[in-house]
This record gives sequence, structure tokens and C-alpha cells, in this order.
Amino acid sequence: MQQPARGSPRAGTFAEVIMRGLMPVRFALVLSMALGAGSAFADTNAVPPGQPCSKNNGNPCNGNNGNLGSVGNAHGHARISNGPLSIEMTMPSVAGRTAYVDQVGDSQVVTIVQEAPNATASVTQSGTHNEADVRQAGSGNAALTATQAGSGNFARLAQSGSGDNLLVLTQSGANNWAFASQNATGVLFNGAKLSQSGNDNDLSLAQNGSDNRAVLTQEGSGNGMTATQNGDGNRLMWAQKGNNLADLNVVQSGGSVTLGQLSIIQTGAGH
Repeated sequence: MQQPARGSPRAGTFAEVIMRGLMPVRFALVLSMALGAGSAFADTNAVPPGQPCSKNNGNPCNGNNGNLGSVGNAHGHARISNGPLSIEMTMPSVAGRTAYVDQVGDSQVVTIVQEAPNATASVTQSGTHNEADVRQAGSGNAALTATQAGSGNFARLAQSGSGDNLLVLTQSGANNWAFASQNATGVLFNGAKLSQSGNDNDLSLAQNGSDNRAVLTQEGSGNGMTATQNGDGNRLMWAQKGNNLADLNVVQSGGSVTLGQLSIIQTGAGH
């Protein structure tokens, strides 16, 4: 499916579900025509007092990004931790193939293609001109839940591999885009929870290997997030709250569970 341009949604409201193979199939579809909308906007905090243009103290000036102390502008805006992270995700029991689509509003589009022997997908959309594209393949187990509320939101979600994949996406607001791809290998587990609220946010996640887990959250408008995890036992937590926050483009590759952990928080505007 071609990636749509912002402001050019596909016309009409419909759902397409394709399941390939000989496994039993259970499918439920609910469509109703009503208008609805949802939006959420983040707060921005005032910059704390400091000494502008002083080295490592206060507001950014002449390349100085501020300090992390209690009076520095960077205090609480960026935090990286290599300590233990609590990212709990439980893979539900999946037997056969099931798909559930619930759409309320106008010009909603859902496409679900499932080839994995044990796969379940649930997509709920409300508002107008939202679109979700779901692909689940491979020889493992896959569970996916996607919820979009508002207008002009787009999600492309893919899971494959021989292990267990779990993906949960929530988007609300207008013109938010989310892309996620997971490829679980072996007997281990890939899990991801993605959430965006506001307007014009972009989020992209790719995980390969085994037991990669991610929790990504954005609140506000005009924010970008990109994360790639390759290898074993990576953990990622990333929360952004504000407007026009920079995409940090985090990459983790290989390493043990301990070395792969990462936690980042950005708040405010334009960090």
C-alpha cells in the first residue's frame, strides 16, 4: 500500500481483512456512520531560572545546552538511565486467527492481512479519515491492538518471525503517523506499546532479534520519535511532552539486557 500524503486520505469507509492459510478464522466487523473527534494537547512548562550564557548553568546560549541541576534549564528535560527498567508486557494466549474492526465516523480505512498461524488483531477507529494497515506474518504468534481517535491519523503496523509478537498502539488528535515493525526470533518475545496524542506527531519503531521491548509516548504537537533495537534483550522507554520536540533517533544493537536498557524523557518545547 502506498504511503498516503498528509491531508490526502482515502475516500470512503471500509475494512479489508485477508487471512491466508488453513487455520480456523474468527472475524467480527462493526461499522457505523457517525462523526466523532478526539484530541489531546500537552502542557509546556516554564523554563526555570538560571544564568543565561553562563557555562553549564541556565538557559541555552552560544551552544550551551544548560545544566541538569535544579536551577538549570535542562533539569528534568532529558534523563538517561542505564539502571533496571520496569517494562512489563504479557503476551496473551492466541489460537488460530481472529480479527475485530470497530469504526465510527466518516472515511475510515482498515486493512488487515494475517498469515501467521496464530494471530489476533483488533482495530478501533473513531472520527474522520483515519487509516490503519496491519500485517502479521511468520510462523510464530502475534497479537495486535490499535486504537485511533480524531482526524487524519495513519498507522502501519507489521509483525513477523518465529517467536511471540505483541504490539499496542493508541493515537488521538489529528494527522499523527505511526510506523512499527517487529520480527521476533526463537522462543522469546517482542513487545511494544506506542502512544501519541496531539497533532502532527510522527513515531517510528523497528525491533529485530529476541525479547526487545519498548514503551514510547508522545504528548503535544509536531514531535518526532524514531527508535531501532537489534539484538537480544533490549529495553527502551521514551516519553516526550511538549511541542516541536527533536527526534533523538535512538539506536540499540546487540548487548545484554543490562547494557541495552535506556530511558529518555523530554518535556517543554523545542528540545
